[in-house]
Amino acid sequence: MGVQIEVGGRSSLVLTGDIETRLDVPARGIAEGFSLAFSDGTLLRGTFLEDASTCRFTLAVEGAAQVRITRNGDGDRVDLNWNFAWITLACGQETLQPEAADAEEDVLQLTLDIVVEESV
Repeated sequence: MGVQIEVGGRSSLVLTGDIETRLDVPARGIAEGFSLAFSDGTLLRGTFLEDASTCRFTLAVEGAAQVRITRNGDGDRVDLNWNFAWITLACGQETLQPEAADAEEDVLQLTLDIVVEESV
């Protein structure tokens, strides 16, 4: 069956199908965009439109899943045909970016923009 993703009200995403959940997107994701990474290697970028009740999706990295992005009202709907072990939501323009691991290798890895703070 796979997973379907669409906006489920102001600043949230609804996932249906094999995974049934609602993801509330934090303010940074609404302002700067967000990424959805999937266990098969698929990476989607999402951008909320002005009122945060509609969203546009783009396929940043193609994984094993069959991905179809279609117009749904003013926004987009994503249909992914695959059995996923996990899905991750990250917010911000530079949070998840595909980049080559080595210039000689044709491999992609995800770079996470995470700041580690140590307590004194």
